[in-house]
Amino acid sequence: MLNDLQSAIFLVYKYITRGSKGTLILTIIVTTLAFAEINLISGIFNGAISLAYQQVKDNYVSNIVIQPGKDEDYLTQLSNLKNIINAVPGIVSCSSRYAMGASISYDPDKNGKDVKSIGWTIKSINAAEEIKVTSIQDYMIAGEYLEDSDRDKIIMGREISGGYGASLEVQSLKGASVGDEVTVRYNNGVKRVYTIKGIYTTIFPLSDMGVFVTEREMESVLGLHNRASEILVKTDEQYTEQYYIQKLRQAGLVKEEIKPWNDFIGLISGITQSFDIIKKIVFFIGLMVTGVTIFIVIFIATTSRRKQIGIMKAIGMKERIVIASYIFLALFYSILGISLGVIIIEFALKPYFIGHPLILPMGRVSLLIAQVDFITSVISMIVVSIVAGFVPSWRVTRENIIRAIWG
Repeated sequence: MLNDLQSAIFLVYKYITRGSKGTLILTIIVTTLAFAEINLISGIFNGAISLAYQQVKDNYVSNIVIQPGKDEDYLTQLSNLKNIINAVPGIVSCSSRYAMGASISYDPDKNGKDVKSIGWTIKSINAAEEIKVTSIQDYMIAGEYLEDSDRDKIIMGREISGGYGASLEVQSLKGASVGDEVTVRYNNGVKRVYTIKGIYTTIFPLSDMGVFVTEREMESVLGLHNRASEILVKTDEQYTEQYYIQKLRQAGLVKEEIKPWNDFIGLISGITQSFDIIKKIVFFIGLMVTGVTIFIVIFIATTSRRKQIGIMKAIGMKERIVIASYIFLALFYSILGISLGVIIIEFALKPYFIGHPLILPMGRVSLLIAQVDFITSVISMIVVSIVAGFVPSWRVTRENIIRAIWG
């Protein structure tokens, strides 16, 4: 067995050293590019999916959202409710919000002739609590974040203010800036005039369509106290959201609606599923390109060496040695291609994407190559190469010796 292996390796050495250098180089290049492409596309889609999910948790609804139970308008006994939530092990913090529909109007010239208006939901934030469950305060591109004492101030995402590179500017206030005044008519009939204190952008539309006033201001609008429309809950993510939801139920939150963050991703879920499908298609195509390339190279090599293979069989060389030699040759192509592909990924693609992330609807996307995807690509490339080396060599070695020599 050892002698057979040594003989097969010797033949591979001769194929490489005496074969066409151009074919060798081109085959390795194709294999390298196919491997790099598979992991590049996979890494981009993984990065986009991971970032979208992280954006939802960091800047939209945190990990868990608690809402009033059926037939209830608000969460009541809010202070007691927060104490119960914060006492659950693994919960980092929670923050309450009010929410109310309103009409927002912006008159840039203050003459009533070019008024921009949109209907939207305005939410309140408790600034001291909110910074512990979301990161909006880190994304202010103009002005400042709200303080709990602010009563006549408002902040909004760029998709509402317009400008600042907003992607949905048609449905925005079309250029409202920090220091400008907006008139808000709440659905309960209350009218307020606010000065825009800050504008933020996370480059994530779901987050950037937010409009916020302080909790104290919203309570004065609603005439309420110690209640909330929702509570955002931040966990340490040591366990799943379902685990913490179960713990909250056990702590006494029975009537309330408790939902994990992924119940709020809506359209994002469809986008991420599409990304996953595209990733699998590209993965399959890359494997096929590699397999077909190596198959063609081995097929041409075995066909052109039919006479030589026939002579080797005539002098007693076993068929399995010849087949093994071409399988090893295919493995040489794939392993060298994989190795060069890894070098390109680690020392070219990853550094490039760190410095130049892609700007996509979910934010700045860098390359995220999951370990399972990388291992799968390596194993798949090797398996495809073995098949591509085996099939043509087996076909030729099965041919009659006389026909191979004189055919």
